[in-house]
Amino acid sequence: MKLQHFSAEQLRRQNRIVLVIIVVVVAAGLLVHYVFNRSLQPVARGDHQRIAVVINRGATDKQVANTLKNKGLIRSQLVFDYYLQTHKSSGVKAGRFYLQKSMSTPQLVSRLQTTNYAHQK
Repeated sequence: MKLQHFSAEQLRRQNRIVLVIIVVVVAAGLLVHYVFNRSLQPVARGDHQRIAVVINRGATDKQVANTLKNKGLIRSQLVFDYYLQTHKSSGVKAGRFYLQKSMSTPQLVSRLQTTNYAHQK
């Protein structure tokens, strides 16, 4: 079996292609990281108006995310649902919650998993 030898030009072209692929993959990873972290931030830091949100018994995580998105409390349903799945200490409690647009996704998740906050004004 005879090994094929590549010319210097072929090796340079191959190295450029590999370098471009690496740069694209790293840039895509950084972009996804930025978008994910941005989606965890509050929708409006200075808006402390309380918004009533009712979570029905048996609501799925996706339904909770949809409700919060419709109320303007989260930036991304997908990111909220993912965060909830990966940081679930207990399930989302049913009840009426008073939430704010100045709350981040981690704060919202924490509040929704705590029964002390349900039904409070």
